[in-house]
Amino acid sequence: MLERYLLDIEGAEMYDLRKGIELGRFHEVYKLAGPALEDMLCIQGEDEWMDFVTQQGPELEERPLCLHLAAWHRRCVEIGCYEGDVTEKLADYLRNNLTEEQFSSMERPAVNVDIDEPNGDLGPQLEPYRRQAEAWGCKLHAFFDDTYCAGLYFVFLEKPRPGRI
Repeated sequence: MLERYLLDIEGAEMYDLRKGIELGRFHEVYKLAGPALEDMLCIQGEDEWMDFVTQQGPELEERPLCLHLAAWHRRCVEIGCYEGDVTEKLADYLRNNLTEEQFSSMERPAVNVDIDEPNGDLGPQLEPYRRQAEAWGCKLHAFFDDTYCAGLYFVFLEKPRPGRI
């Protein structure tokens, strides 16, 4: 299911990143996707990227890279597992991806994410948002990844495609 949301990222950008890594052009890879790499690997700057590929090797897991690229391109919103109150962060993402009418009519209950606390998991807290999105023909999906970090959620809003029923 995730692949459907990442198809547009899989194009030229992922090809260029894969090719750059394959050819050992790590400076070019950093120039293409530095902010996404920094976020994904918890590094700061090109020097730390170069240290990472020297020490860990150039292979990167594709799924987390695609998720971080999607967040970097604002195709989804990234939410940390211990981020606390993310109500406004989620609202900002939805404001930018729904019509003004839809967003203004949407109820926005508080969302507090801390996976170590009871009721702190993001999934169940998204249910009121999912129900409202479904009424407009949209779907709200959350994907979890903990490959390079303690854990992050990536929330995507799937909107109906024009011309589809």
